[in-house]
Amino acid sequence: MRVRRPLSATALTLTLLTPLAVAATGLSPATATPDPDAATSASALPPDGSFTLDGAAAAAYELPDDVERVWSTTYADGTTQTRYQQVVDGAEVLGGQVTLLSDASGTTTTVIGAHFASLEPTNVLRLSPAESLRVATDLLGLRGERTTTLKLDPRDGALYYEVETQRFASRPTLYVDAQSGQVTNRFDALAEEGEGVGLKGDTKTIDTSGPAGAYRMISSDGRQETYDAQNRKDHPGVLMTDPDDVWDLTQPATLSPGQSAGVDAHYYAELVDNFYGDTFGRDSIDGEGMKIISTVHYDVGYCNAFWNGEQMTYGDGDGSQCKPLSGGLDVVGHELTHGVTEFTSGLIYENESGALNESFSDMMGNTTEFYADERGLDPAAEPDWLIGEDVIPAGPVYGGAEAGFRDMSAPQNDGNPDHYSERETGTADNGGVHTNSGIPNHAYFLAVNGGRNAGCSAVGSSGHTHTEDCDVTVPALGLDRTKTIFYRAFTSLTEYANMCDARSATVAVAKGADRRSVGLAWDAVGVHKGCTPAVPPPPPCVGDSTAQLPFESPHPYGNNGDCTWTYDNGSPGFAFHFSLLETEAGYDYVYVKDADGNVIATYDGTHPLPGGVTTPCILTSVGSVQLVTDAAVVDQGLTVDAVEPC
Repeated sequence: MRVRRPLSATALTLTLLTPLAVAATGLSPATATPDPDAATSASALPPDGSFTLDGAAAAAYELPDDVERVWSTTYADGTTQTRYQQVVDGAEVLGGQVTLLSDASGTTTTVIGAHFASLEPTNVLRLSPAESLRVATDLLGLRGERTTTLKLDPRDGALYYEVETQRFASRPTLYVDAQSGQVTNRFDALAEEGEGVGLKGDTKTIDTSGPAGAYRMISSDGRQETYDAQNRKDHPGVLMTDPDDVWDLTQPATLSPGQSAGVDAHYYAELVDNFYGDTFGRDSIDGEGMKIISTVHYDVGYCNAFWNGEQMTYGDGDGSQCKPLSGGLDVVGHELTHGVTEFTSGLIYENESGALNESFSDMMGNTTEFYADERGLDPAAEPDWLIGEDVIPAGPVYGGAEAGFRDMSAPQNDGNPDHYSERETGTADNGGVHTNSGIPNHAYFLAVNGGRNAGCSAVGSSGHTHTEDCDVTVPALGLDRTKTIFYRAFTSLTEYANMCDARSATVAVAKGADRRSVGLAWDAVGVHKGCTPAVPPPPPCVGDSTAQLPFESPHPYGNNGDCTWTYDNGSPGFAFHFSLLETEAGYDYVYVKDADGNVIATYDGTHPLPGGVTTPCILTSVGSVQLVTDAAVVDQGLTVDAVEPC
């Protein structure tokens, strides 16, 4: 187990002092700049919350005293990008990140971020880091490596520990109140999706190392390593080896010990690493030369690939409707970009910030295809705007009418929105992180290629049409300018950015006439100037260790909640009375406990009984009510309005 330490302000170049952990709540409501496409006045003060500055206002910006430097990098054109984290009383402020972009002369040209002035904790720090880890262990068990970070929620001033458990195929994350030890939020932060013969039958030259007779799939510089899970769920599995350094064991492609999946994973990992280095001057995924580990042949029939915070993992699919996932360069680029996001903006993997996280991976994943095509590095594949077309054939099971699982040129071809008015607003898929990625994806496509929203014509969009913003025509910027703008902007976003923040950031980073094109690209997908920056969702529920009557959950409560209200009756022998008790049947539960933690009653579903619901008798003087909710579907929750003697 590891405890993450407070940030240090040591001056470094292209250095990550500590990765910002993925989190799940948001920022305080912020005041939007009236026109984010216009340069901000030098006399304007940044609002309390999200803001974007450029021009004279950016040049005049002074960093607050309570921020600490996280990382910095300098690009070939002399632009320097530096990220800062707000820290109050030793706690990282959730969403309190500020990124400065400066020109070669040292003048600040753009400021993207959020800061919260006069922020003070509203609860008392009583739990130690070790105690927060024990809370996670009690709830989740011993399995996995854990990190804990003390954080401060700017919405309510609550100190909490963000405890993340690193497992092979999941990353359960808990928010533990630093005073009471109650778990106030929980979610899974896993971001889904020699010479050898690749899965497309092409011969690739891969970087391996000896000794002779026992060659290993480890690059000569130790930068890439590739393993075989042997169709189990092992982590990382068995290092791939070959006696003559000719990796041509191609059958069976979808099962271990076939080598083609490993050849592609190893080759594409190096290609993506080189793409980031050549294009953005980035030294591996974390900016510090991180080793890139890949595992193939994960499980049996597994049609997915994922970055788990430490390495890449690829399933083999079923060989027909879903091929081995490492065979798609855009898939490899997509998943490794999740790592880049984790070590830069830290976009939280839910709701709009999660959709931006997914979209940035799509943007860079596709851009790697064009990078490879220019250099003849992947001749068996052609660059396009589809995601996963080399591994997901057209068909009713996965790919639909066209190959792949997303289309940046026409998102509705795969049932994803191409306009903000059509976005998914439910709780499925962590709030639509994969579906809603179609909106910024299409903005990126339009910025590169120009034109109108695909939904303004039934041609090429599976018959889908809409009328909003069909008067917008975007001038093409081309890929080189667009990828630089979006990379610098997206790696500068605060962790709970929404699509409005992404618009403001990309427009602010763009210069000259490019600003207009970028703004129009966002207009075309329905994200307009004057939009509202990120606003936090309500918490799933907030418990109370000293509850007084009446007490209640939100109506409706939120997903991924675990809240307890503890009531001291002053004498033993009492029962809680619920005037409202409605949860999702079979999934969300209310537990009534005595002072010793014994469960005396469990409720789920709707209880519209006349006169409400009275619990069994609690024989201690203290009792509690706990509400635990899952990741989808909510109901009206609970209200305890009285207690009755018994």
